[in-house]
Amino acid sequence: MAYNLSDHFRATFYIETRQELSQVAETMAEIESTGSWLGTGEPTDLYRRCRAEVGDVREVSPGKGEVDILFPIVNLDLEQSAFPGLWLTMIGGGTHALLAYEKSRLMDFEVPPHVLRSFPGPAFGPEGTRELLDAGPDELLIGTIIKPTAGLTPEEVADLCYEAAQGGVRFIKDDEKMLNPAYCPLRERVRAVSDKLKRAEDETSKRVLYAPHISTRPEYLLDNAEIALENGANALMVNFFAAGFSSLETLRRSVDPAVPIYAHCGGKEAFGRAVGQGVDPCVVARFARLLGGDFFRVSTVGGYLVGSGADEVQSLANVMSEPLPGIKPVMPAVSGGLNPRTLGPNLEMFGTDALMLAGTGITKHPMGILAGTTALRQAAEAFQTGVSVEEYALTHEELRVMV
Repeated sequence: MAYNLSDHFRATFYIETRQELSQVAETMAEIESTGSWLGTGEPTDLYRRCRAEVGDVREVSPGKGEVDILFPIVNLDLEQSAFPGLWLTMIGGGTHALLAYEKSRLMDFEVPPHVLRSFPGPAFGPEGTRELLDAGPDELLIGTIIKPTAGLTPEEVADLCYEAAQGGVRFIKDDEKMLNPAYCPLRERVRAVSDKLKRAEDETSKRVLYAPHISTRPEYLLDNAEIALENGANALMVNFFAAGFSSLETLRRSVDPAVPIYAHCGGKEAFGRAVGQGVDPCVVARFARLLGGDFFRVSTVGGYLVGSGADEVQSLANVMSEPLPGIKPVMPAVSGGLNPRTLGPNLEMFGTDALMLAGTGITKHPMGILAGTTALRQAAEAFQTGVSVEEYALTHEELRVMV
């Protein structure tokens, strides 16, 4: 149901309960906003303004269905704590803790335009990313992930990045398991990679974005960002589950706005994989967008990770691109089994409006990373010409090896 939100924001929950669903919705509205009135006499006008309302109850069977709760914005400190306020209102109380509910899941939320102004949003979006890379509107943007995920020296990482850049990769990120250990510290790794990517750019005339992983404790986050940028990084990656959701907003508000941020979402499946429980990936994606992520991962259609069904991928893509006043879109990073065989269905869904991020789909090519990138481009050519990858592979050696 659509709401004319001005003084409230909407949160949609899926509930399974032994009680009456409509009564559960009323309880949720009360306990997640004001709690019961405990004063003498009738509730005050301020209390009434602060109490949430039930917007809608959509029961699909007894005790099961979705409920919309409208929470008063007057309860929030939007200037300093917009995200914590929204987050704690929706999942920080009894809704997910009461024994009376068999299941509870936060499905989505919506805030009015004046609340959106409290969030930085992405600095670039797909269009800005293309401008940053000087890439044409229809150019296929291929990215890769450093593999192996650990056990590499800075020089080995740099060599892999150089080879990928020579092959036409436009974006490279650390794997989330690259945790800046003593044998591959952030400063030395970024400096080595940046030097090699400058060399590759001189040779190919193509700029490559490199997003090193900088997740750490909150008090060290901006220090890591400074180390990375001073040593040549032109993008950053933070896992906001490890470093905290607010780390993403801190980066976006504090670092050079000319630096894109990869909002790594490893951990969201722990919140939302169980059916009917937890926090839906759409909620996580919406917050990643509001808090300033320029790139956010979606599972490869046909890949090996949960969430790889076309419907779920499309729902995340919608959250990342739907019109939000003053908030730019996020560029989807398609990964988790992206390779020449799975590229076609993802191009069919996204066209060239996504970053096609292949890790082992490139790095495990028997002929090397350059050939892996070439094979992925050949698969794109097959899709664009309406030819199956198997048929196209008959005359393209790099592709033939992979299919």
